[in-house]
Amino acid sequence: MLLENVTYLDENFETRKCESIAVKNGVITHIGAGAVNDPESYDCTGLIAVPAFCSAHSHNAMVLLRGAGTDLPLSRWLNEAIFPREAKLTGRDIYNGTLAACAEMLKYGVASSNDMYIVSGADMIRAYRDAGIKANVSVSVTCFDPSDPFEDRPEIASYEELFALAGDNRGDIRVDCSVHAEYTNTENSIRAIARLASRHATGFHVHVSETSSEHASCIERHGVTPTALLEKCGVFENRTIAAHCVYCSDEDYALMAEKGVFMASCPTSNLKLGSGIPEYMRALGAGVRVCLGTDGVASNNNLNMLKEAKLMALLSKGLGRDPSVCRTNQALYAATREGWLSQGRAESGLIKEGMSADLAFFRADTVNTIPSSDAADTLLYSCDGEAYMTVVGGKLLYKNGEYFTIDKEKLIYEIGG
Repeated sequence: MLLENVTYLDENFETRKCESIAVKNGVITHIGAGAVNDPESYDCTGLIAVPAFCSAHSHNAMVLLRGAGTDLPLSRWLNEAIFPREAKLTGRDIYNGTLAACAEMLKYGVASSNDMYIVSGADMIRAYRDAGIKANVSVSVTCFDPSDPFEDRPEIASYEELFALAGDNRGDIRVDCSVHAEYTNTENSIRAIARLASRHATGFHVHVSETSSEHASCIERHGVTPTALLEKCGVFENRTIAAHCVYCSDEDYALMAEKGVFMASCPTSNLKLGSGIPEYMRALGAGVRVCLGTDGVASNNNLNMLKEAKLMALLSKGLGRDPSVCRTNQALYAATREGWLSQGRAESGLIKEGMSADLAFFRADTVNTIPSSDAADTLLYSCDGEAYMTVVGGKLLYKNGEYFTIDKEKLIYEIGG
């Protein structure tokens, strides 16, 4: 495809304008003048082109539980509103919920996510393949049985089946390993899943220090923080996505930085559940790789990644009482490039020659975005998060309300809209 008259955010997330961006075989091959015309060309006048967003932590099939248990405290929310509903979900539900999430992500310019859920990994993979969206899929292990060896348990066999389904695990759909959290597992199960991730050279996805009680209880039980316990169990020998990290200590952040752990923050979910506010600048100052996710829509209500980036910036400025901290490019980097890197996809997340054409386009010519002197500022603070067009791997999947891989009407019927 050929994108003409493009205003875009470059690899430093600064505003640039060019005559055209050429894409061939899913890769950005040329930026600037002199690109060869192509039958599939798009005039991007009035649009801002940005790297497509990557949600670094999500439970996408929870689209089916949107808003469930709103305003309940976390323990009641889980035990009264979420767990009883999740226990009734079928494989078909997981497929439809994941596919619905794909439709919503495309609407918000999101091209990939680290999707952790509880069952039916094969149905999740099938939904992503049908939608054409990229994803790192994991099924979170929960285990209170301290017996060893864990390798004999069915969770390991289930993961081996998922790896076989994904193929070489370097394509659009990849499998990461996961335990739900420190407090829902034994040391044996955490170590076993860490070894499984190492054998398959893949990532490890886990909830970490989401609440103050979770953090304190781990110290009481084990004498160390959740971060330190995970490191002790060998988790950080793998590419690790640590979700939330609201209550990490300075020592935790130093360890995460040393091991290259990705902190996948979900500000909307943390605020709605009353869990707290991460100190982004403290984490970034320690060298932690901060990325952003939406969490599940039961605790967020949508998959709008631009909202998460805006919250990261505003919360940092407000908490620090300093408007100069968490600059626009830092927040957008966390929502795009760093999320893609958390998936092991170094080829995505930047608009640059040689990079994968995972792109989102937002209107900059509407009543709430004009005048626009700086595209990054307009995107972060003026846009509402709805994309005009979303391209994944060089393929146009969504444009101005129209889907090219998803039957929206059938999907709405299936999920009971």
